[in-house]
Amino acid sequence: MNEKNGKEKDPGIVLAAFGTVEPTGLAAYESIQKKYERAFPGSPVRLAFTSNLMRDRLREKSGIDVHSPLAALGNLHDHGVEDVVVQSLQVVPGDEFHRLAALVQSLRSGGERLAFHSLAPGLPLLSGLEDCRLVSAGLGPLLAASKSGSECEDSGANRGKTAVVLMGHGTGHPADSLYTLMASVLHANYENAFLCTLEGFPGIRELIPDLKRSGFDRVKLMPFLLVAGGHALRDMAGEGPDSWKSILQMNGFEVETSLHGLAESDGILSLFLKHTRAALQGRAGRMPESAGASRRSRKMETGPGKKLIE
Repeated sequence: MNEKNGKEKDPGIVLAAFGTVEPTGLAAYESIQKKYERAFPGSPVRLAFTSNLMRDRLREKSGIDVHSPLAALGNLHDHGVEDVVVQSLQVVPGDEFHRLAALVQSLRSGGERLAFHSLAPGLPLLSGLEDCRLVSAGLGPLLAASKSGSECEDSGANRGKTAVVLMGHGTGHPADSLYTLMASVLHANYENAFLCTLEGFPGIRELIPDLKRSGFDRVKLMPFLLVAGGHALRDMAGEGPDSWKSILQMNGFEVETSLHGLAESDGILSLFLKHTRAALQGRAGRMPESAGASRRSRKMETGPGKKLIE
């Protein structure tokens, strides 16, 4: 930390997300930023979108300008901030995270234009087994809070017959293995909970035969995404023939949808805060365990000690 007029200058934080143009998603990101400002009083917090396309669409659609990560860093530098954490808001350390880490490394390697005293990346939500266990524990309250009044009335009659299927994004990067690890941990804790992804394996079509064999006739769909943006609204809960909701309905399931992103859970957000604090304390140098995470099978069998998500 540098000192100015005898006082220690607070570090800056850049919250780097892929981006969204959906009002619900933007509101969620603004909520995250406010929670960070409360958690780190005195620290300037900037929101940044890594996607050029999302930033351009948002500007065209709503007239809203959101910084790129580099622009956000430039803004903090112009305001005299010399210690910064670039906190990834990605779920796994895939391509987006590694591009972000590469930017941080390039600036740390002697960029004269933005000469920070210290600059560190904050790890994404999942970087190893411990994170998966914490996320699984944090999901319980979020899932319970998503119930509607009608769900609360008949949940007892359908206990054990409703599968909770979470939709993750998935990636072609080796970090996709963390979704498999997360699915295994989640299913070990909640016998009726399953995690599939849009771009990884398994997807919703691969899960359907197992759901049928296990006797589930109802499915609650929830996003395993930080915010409920376009993927949640269209790919998961949309009315189009290729949405997960439509695919399940065509296969005879009664489907409910919940549009609550992970960021709405204080337990999930606390893990991001933990990663930011670790980066501030210089402990973010460890590599994410994505390459070594075991691709365990997502079996449907239940066992003793498992809980049921209602």
